[in-house]
Amino acid sequence: MRGRNDAPAWSLVAVAVFIGVVLSFCAAPSFAQGWPNRAVKVVVPYGPGGVTDTIVRIYSDRLSKLYGVPFVIENRAGAGGAIGTEYAARAPNDGYTIYCAGGAPLTILPQMQKMSFDPVSELTPVAMITVNGMALTVDPNLPVKSFDDFISYVKARPGQLNYAIGGIGTLSHLSPELLSGRAGLKMVAIPYQSMPPTIAALLSGTVHMFFGNISDIIHAIRDKKVRLLAVSTEKRMPEFPNVPTVAEALPGFNVIGWNACFVPTGTPPPIIENLSAKLAVVSRSSDVTDILAKIGIDTVAGSPEQLSQAIQTDIQIFRRALEVAGLLRKDNVK
Repeated sequence: MRGRNDAPAWSLVAVAVFIGVVLSFCAAPSFAQGWPNRAVKVVVPYGPGGVTDTIVRIYSDRLSKLYGVPFVIENRAGAGGAIGTEYAARAPNDGYTIYCAGGAPLTILPQMQKMSFDPVSELTPVAMITVNGMALTVDPNLPVKSFDDFISYVKARPGQLNYAIGGIGTLSHLSPELLSGRAGLKMVAIPYQSMPPTIAALLSGTVHMFFGNISDIIHAIRDKKVRLLAVSTEKRMPEFPNVPTVAEALPGFNVIGWNACFVPTGTPPPIIENLSAKLAVVSRSSDVTDILAKIGIDTVAGSPEQLSQAIQTDIQIFRRALEVAGLLRKDNVK
């Protein structure tokens, strides 16, 4: 027989669960206050030496100085970024693994192929750190002087002109596909394994056009080795005020490349807030903005919410491009 002061077993369990929940909420801020107290791994899903890798190394160096602990780059290249992305998503969510990359592994790859994980749900946005436009450049021997000339020239020669791409499903592939869909062009994609041979193909006159990240081609533009006809940004670029945007001829055309940082989902919110704030400090520092401006990249002091919105917007933009290119996953076709 149970006495008046004997609590039922289920109530004791409920109290224990309640205490556990309260303690977990209380522990998060204190845990974050001590973070980081050891080296932080920064996963880049591409090989060393590329634009994203260069950007992330600059930011990691500054974060190391701000926090007083090493932020160590770990390159996990392969499968268009999928290998490194999955590796980061499956890492412990303790704040000691950060993932920094362009948008393709989250906004393009999952729409092209089945993946064993969902990068959008398994990685939590921290901050967008850089943005850059696409540059539509052509072989200077091509008899066109303007974007309008180029459109007319290609339309009169369906299937006769080609363009270089630095891999299937990359921005240098999907930007021309979006353009072709909007302008009614028929061109041939010539794929290369990486960006250096892609740019070399344009410089040698092997291909007619490259429409990709301006950071990859900006030195050739400045040296007048290629002809810049248009940019993909919403507004004209300050460095090239006489070069029109594609949107001036095709309203609404706006393709932006970006790099951003994420953490495995479940990382304590105070850590995310702290890291986002520090990334903003780096983005606003004049030395970083000056270094990246030299390769056509703008820094951004963005919030997790802004990055999340950018991902959803890009998923829709690149869905259209993948449809045009015939690369959309069959089970993703509506």
